Amino acid sequence: MKIVDGRRIGSVTVSEDTLLLAEVVGDVMLNIGHLELKGKILGNLHVRGGTCRLLGIVKGNVVNEKGDMEIFGTVHGKVITKTGYTYINPGSKVGSIEKGFVEVNKV
Repeated sequence: MKIVDGRRIGSVTVSEDTLLLAEVVGDVMLNIGHLELKGKILGNLHVRGGTCRLLGIVKGNVVNEKGDMEIFGTVHGKVITKTGYTYINPGSKVGSIEKGFVEVNKV
């Protein structure tokens, strides 16, 4: 498992099992693998595949595009699920929750 700590400026892309303890000033994209977030993201988190366990803080939005997401921490923005599985622990703090699709031509 890769460990990322310290402070990172700019976007971070995760493509392997990773423990993120860092503060990231930018967005984080999970493409594949497992991400365990115990740090802070001062941007958005995009789960494009793989699994993510959020125990830290995301200042922006969390977008689950096609993965498995568990939230036990804090999301200041929206939690958006396009596809995949998203679990939000009742003790977590989130700004709002919405589905990522728009229903059209409803009769």
